[in-house]
Amino acid sequence: MYKKVISASLVMAAVMFSGCGNEDTTCRIDVQNAIDKGEYDTAIADLKGKCATAFNSSDLNMNLASAYMGKSGYSVSDIADMLINSDDNGGDAFSSFISSVDTKRKPDSLPLLTEASKYFTNAIARNGVTKASVICSASRLNLLNDSRVTNACLYIGFNETIKAANTITYLTGDVNNLVDSINSDSNTTPNDMRASLDALAWVIDASYTPKSDTNISVNDVNISGYSYANVQVTYTNNGQSDTFYRLARTTTREANNTTVITDGYCDENGDRNVCEGIEKDDGSIDLSKRASALCYACPVVMGDDNTLGIADLLVDTLNGGADAISAVSNDPDITSSIADFKEEITGSRDGNVTIQNIIDYLQK
Repeated sequence: MYKKVISASLVMAAVMFSGCGNEDTTCRIDVQNAIDKGEYDTAIADLKGKCATAFNSSDLNMNLASAYMGKSGYSVSDIADMLINSDDNGGDAFSSFISSVDTKRKPDSLPLLTEASKYFTNAIARNGVTKASVICSASRLNLLNDSRVTNACLYIGFNETIKAANTITYLTGDVNNLVDSINSDSNTTPNDMRASLDALAWVIDASYTPKSDTNISVNDVNISGYSYANVQVTYTNNGQSDTFYRLARTTTREANNTTVITDGYCDENGDRNVCEGIEKDDGSIDLSKRASALCYACPVVMGDDNTLGIADLLVDTLNGGADAISAVSNDPDITSSIADFKEEITGSRDGNVTIQNIIDYLQK
């Protein structure tokens, strides 16, 4: 696999360094050196600034994608390694992959991966076809027979798969406990993960009924000029109650609704400082703190999108990422790992992942 990645990189370098003009050549070299050294901010600034005209449109987008992906904390070789070695330690392959992804996650990994995905897709969009799921389908790849598109689709597949696992790490502060629960089938899902899944199931399914120890209350809220549904999930056991804050797009319970990606807590003005100290070690809210009445789960901003849905992200990225990798990669270790992931989540090695599959899988 690494030979393929290195080979693809050399092909890309040959394309980048071709052409005339000393200034353009210098720019290409400077950008490549910056990416190689991990100086991603420098590379991005040059690609959007003084070096923007040194590349054709496709090369410019491909380099921006590489820079954003590197900045997210996940290189292509890292992802390949995590996929191939996901079940080396026994247990569930996808839960092992989630654990590996969690160790590398940074606060802004998901937004940066989203940017990388956009630029990868822009790099290979042509003839009005702009969706990666279409461009990277097996039939279209065979029709195009373009190694550049094939390489980009492999990177898109890696990116999407990492985004899916990254999204799951936003749902709980105790990934290790989640992984142990999945591997042992012990039904010990962390309560903060359970709250995330109960909130998600509640908003997308009007017929969903929580367990008897669970109460879910929802009300409208406006945060930094955007409308959301404030979802509070409370578990009561032996007289002890624990409440968790989540956020959804709307209070309307339907299949098109979803909870949104959040990180930490903020008030209606987006101020996080006022909410410091309201979260307990287990992820529940300390309702004795005065600020708990003023604060909500704080949405993660993805470019211009303040309502990036968890349901959308998980379903689209798991299906799209797996399909793109499978359509491109001839590496048996990679394709086998992808098939294992799908089988663990859906029960079938070629099954299509649904949001209910994901909820059931994570609630083991």
